[in-house]
Amino acid sequence: MTETTRAAEHEGADGIAPNTPLTTLDDSQPIDCLTRSHFEQAMDAMATKLIFTWQATADQIKKEVRDLSSRTSAVEKHYQELTSAQTTILEHLQVLRCKMENMEMRMADHEDRARRNNLRLRGVPETVLPDDLQAYARGLMRAYAPDIPADMLLIDRIHRVAKPKNLPDSIPRDVLFRAHYFHIKELVLRSHRSRGGTHVDFPAVRIMADISSATLRRRKDYTQTTTALCSHGIRYRWGFPTKLILSRQGKTTVISSPEEGKRFLEKWGLLKESSEEARLVNRSPGRTTDMN
Repeated sequence: MTETTRAAEHEGADGIAPNTPLTTLDDSQPIDCLTRSHFEQAMDAMATKLIFTWQATADQIKKEVRDLSSRTSAVEKHYQELTSAQTTILEHLQVLRCKMENMEMRMADHEDRARRNNLRLRGVPETVLPDDLQAYARGLMRAYAPDIPADMLLIDRIHRVAKPKNLPDSIPRDVLFRAHYFHIKELVLRSHRSRGGTHVDFPAVRIMADISSATLRRRKDYTQTTTALCSHGIRYRWGFPTKLILSRQGKTTVISSPEEGKRFLEKWGLLKESSEEARLVNRSPGRTTDMN
């Protein structure tokens, strides 16, 4: 065997010769994977199944959306009905509130008119016995209005009233009495106010008009207005139902609500001055020193 033949056999034993052509597999040879036709059939079946599943899911979603839309419409309709009913109720409530406030004002006015002849004495010692209260009240009226005839110093009834629980036992109970004549009661009350609320014979006794609790609460709402008016020397009087009647620069002004009083104070320039005065009064000495 020649050298060339040995080299060829040696190369054939180690691998395929470079010039040897590659052979393809026959269709008759067995294989372990799907053929192209089987793969396409499997993919078509899977696609059909997915489409069917997606279609069923889409139909279910559409049904749920329609149900949800129907329920949402029902809820919105119910909400509109509730909103309309609430608006109607609020309107009726506002009407009833106005009527109730009007009734309260009328009742308070009626009660105050029934008390017009009453006077309340504060500071009468408890040593004055119930049987001596009428003589004590007549002496008090005589002290403040000495020109009143004795036959006009008539008292229809007199008694002590209950004391608030928060007051100590050392403070005597108020005495309430009804003067027979209204103008006598007014004369005594004006004399008491003109004297500054004191009398040499009755230094500890204060005379006040008898007013209903509802009117007192309403008058308390006017505190800002009355404080400003008093600080500027503007005299006023109370009207019924609760309102302020005052005279300023020759013109009579009626203030029917605290809000209206605030507007008048701002218009007259009194609200700013009153606030500044209150700020100066409430300023502490230490803070004033630091600021200076």
